[in-house]
Amino acid sequence: MKFTSVNLLDELAKPEFSSLLSAFQERRFARQSMIFSPVYDDETDTAPAPAAERPRDQSLPENYVFIVRQGLVRVYLAYGEKEFTIAFLKPGDVYVSHSSALVQAVEDTVILVVDTATFNRRMMAVPQFTITVVRVLGGILKNTFSIVDGLALRDVSARLARYLVSSAQENAPGPDGRRRVRLQLSGEKLAQSLGATRQTISTLLTDLTRSGILLKEQRGVYCIMDESRLRELLD
Repeated sequence: MKFTSVNLLDELAKPEFSSLLSAFQERRFARQSMIFSPVYDDETDTAPAPAAERPRDQSLPENYVFIVRQGLVRVYLAYGEKEFTIAFLKPGDVYVSHSSALVQAVEDTVILVVDTATFNRRMMAVPQFTITVVRVLGGILKNTFSIVDGLALRDVSARLARYLVSSAQENAPGPDGRRRVRLQLSGEKLAQSLGATRQTISTLLTDLTRSGILLKEQRGVYCIMDESRLRELLD
């Protein structure tokens, strides 16, 4: 569940992009703190509660671009007590603030941030970076449709299977040729991200383990024993 496979930290580390990288400033956020909460013109029942709970001067401004340098960031929507996770951002992932989504540091996080106006000016001065931006935008569009499809059209078991497959693909296979999934969220947060209850997700993980599809190696770490059967749940 991420927007793009392009690692912008690697791209910006190239000498030809040094002027663009110098525009970013480093910011640190503690675990569970809000990085961004959108501002609403008027208070309604659909406005995310965390936006009101956190003073605006403690979060980022509205028009900005940031890249995760370290940690894990969650992008999500909140309506009353319901939360819907859009993506988890890892080092190298980028986010732009023009949306109604909330952004939270899942763990201690370091980001590189720049206002969009400065980013646009610097990018125009480095035309070759446009190719990278097009690749990023293409990846975001593709994966956004995939995320919406998973949340709106699939049942909970399919959403969990998709999360496990997607997370596993981000890790190289172990010496035994199998991929591992490390659940970086608490049971409650994982359930919220998949639009289900904690008990439902716990039951499904237990069922996948008993059926031999998963092997629980330690708390929060699962080995995918039969990826083909896990993928069958995606249909």
